[in-house]
Parts: sequence; structure tokens; C-alpha cells
Amino acid sequence: MSQSTPNYTFVSVSTAKPGRLDDLCRISSAPTQRMDGKVPGLLAYQVSVDRERNTAVVWATFDSKATLYDFLATAEGKDDHGESEPMSEIIESFSMYDLTPISGRMLESTTV
Repeated sequence: MSQSTPNYTFVSVSTAKPGRLDDLCRISSAPTQRMDGKVPGLLAYQVSVDRERNTAVVWATFDSKATLYDFLATAEGKDDHGESEPMSEIIESFSMYDLTPISGRMLESTTV
């Protein structure tokens, strides 16, 4: 059973090789889009591009770290993650962070 409490956030920052920013955006966006609605416990995600820095940033928040990594360990998860993509031809640099949320708001607040 999935919790609705955000207990884990994955963040990656990737820089594209020259001329490959659109490819980087495509391969950065695909995994969370494919997980959306399929992986219980995926609470929120965003993929953003900084064209001036030739960089894409991904963040995805889950109910637990296991939700993401257990899915990625499956054949479907590996395929959804883009294991067959030529990542070394597209990505110049890559940094990844496993974060524990300590503050934030995921939905617009409402007044009752």
C-alpha cells in the first residue's frame, strides 16, 4: 500500500553535449512521464531545462526510495528508464541526488 507522504526525492542535473540539448530533454522527460499513473507512490515530478546552461534538471518525489528503485529493478522499469538510449552520446555531465524532503508544498494551498 502506497503512502501519500513524500519521504524521498530524486534529483538529477545533466548537461548535454554540444547540439544535443533537445535529445537530453527527451531522455530526461521520458522516465517520469512513463511512470506517471503506473508507479504507485510517485507523488510529483518536474523536468526543466536551462537552455543558457545547456542543462536539464529532473526531480521526482515518491512516498519512499524503495518505490523508485524497486520499479527500476524490473525489466519494465529498465525499459521505461531508457536503458537502450545512447546516453553517453548525449550527456556531457550528470549529477544525481537522493534527498529526504524536510519542507515543502506539493499542492496549491486552499482556504476553507
